[in-house]
Amino acid sequence: MKNCSAFILVGGYGFVGRNILATVQNDAAFAGLFPAVIDNLSNAAPGHETLDIPAFCGSYEEPGAQEFLKEIDEQGFPNRIFVFLAGETRVAESKDRPLDFIEANIRQPASFVLETVRPGDHFILISTAGALFDGTFEIRNTSSYCPKNFYGATKAAEEMILEKLVELRGGSYSVIRMTNVYGCFSEKKKSAIHAFTRAVLDGTEVFLNGDGQQRRDFIYAGDVGRGIATQALRVQNGAETSRVNTLGAGVSSSLMDVVRAVEAATGKTLRYTKTPAEELLKTEPRDVVASREDVEVLLGGEVTPLEEGIRHTQSYYAIQSVGEDA
Repeated sequence: MKNCSAFILVGGYGFVGRNILATVQNDAAFAGLFPAVIDNLSNAAPGHETLDIPAFCGSYEEPGAQEFLKEIDEQGFPNRIFVFLAGETRVAESKDRPLDFIEANIRQPASFVLETVRPGDHFILISTAGALFDGTFEIRNTSSYCPKNFYGATKAAEEMILEKLVELRGGSYSVIRMTNVYGCFSEKKKSAIHAFTRAVLDGTEVFLNGDGQQRRDFIYAGDVGRGIATQALRVQNGAETSRVNTLGAGVSSSLMDVVRAVEAATGKTLRYTKTPAEELLKTEPRDVVASREDVEVLLGGEVTPLEEGIRHTQSYYAIQSVGEDA
């Protein structure tokens, strides 16, 4: 194990975590990362039980999680790289449950860092790009925080607090901010692309909030998995890494663009009704787009185009549907 790093995904059986695992397990370029998972299964994607990797199925706050980490240590890895994916992510609920978001996105992660991180560890916090800013400018790694909702405020605080706690514990730290992620292993996701794709396949109707011209930077989950694994591999190899990183497509697309891409990918017409959703839209940025230059730090020039990513997502749902009917 002397040439491998323990690559520990906290929340690794969820949507993003499963895409990271798929990358590490299927691409020989990441053979230097030995994956392990801590996950309470509350948002686990189907099929996680078939993966042949060490795992603790419980909360990262439970004593059993620390016992699991001791077992990983006994295998003799020279260092540990943590990818922290856990927390609350439902923007619309943050204004109604602010204390829950403080608990899940600040207090609990802070306690985990203090109990777990030791000298030599690297801690990668998975954060958000869109929610940290108000949607009035292109997002850069150097942009100043200006969240438009309470969820974004908790993530901004989490980024700053965990960085200082990791440093206090003698570890190194980086953050990866994601834009709007879509793709495979997304059965539990309710975001636009997933809802629209499932609806057009099922022949059901969806509601489209606002005028449909609000714009987002949609990033395919396979690209996200590769980008996060790339950061971890660079850490393991002692290569230069940035403290703040962004994973996005570097392109802004409207919800109506998504509708057209879903219809093109599936060959079917999406039935939808527009609804004002004025209160919800007040809490969301109008336009989110990440700097292409910043995106290329981890992804190079290899970013999956929107329609191609939606075709992959549609194919994934179709395969899952066949499996359920078998």
